[in-house]
Amino acid sequence: MEWETMLSKYEGSRITVWIEDLSGEELTQPKPFTLFKTALTDNRTCLKFYFNADQFLSVPLFDDSLTKLERSQSRDCFVSHDLQANLRYHICFEERV
Repeated sequence: MEWETMLSKYEGSRITVWIEDLSGEELTQPKPFTLFKTALTDNRTCLKFYFNADQFLSVPLFDDSLTKLERSQSRDCFVSHDLQANLRYHICFEERV
């Protein structure tokens, strides 16, 4: 899937970022940001979510069953489940585009 192109329409939108630790060892809290831009890494294995020109979160990309865009009536969420690290990344777009 061409994630960079699909998610570029959300640039400038408010997002909520949450990295869920599926081992249950650490509880994390969702944090709000503004999405500056998205960019694929050179090897196309991760998608960078930029919060400004320099700071970003790199999220691993997997096949469609582990990395997907979940759409609901209220908002869209990019979700990627990293089985090896036992983490699930949630980037929820607060404005539907």
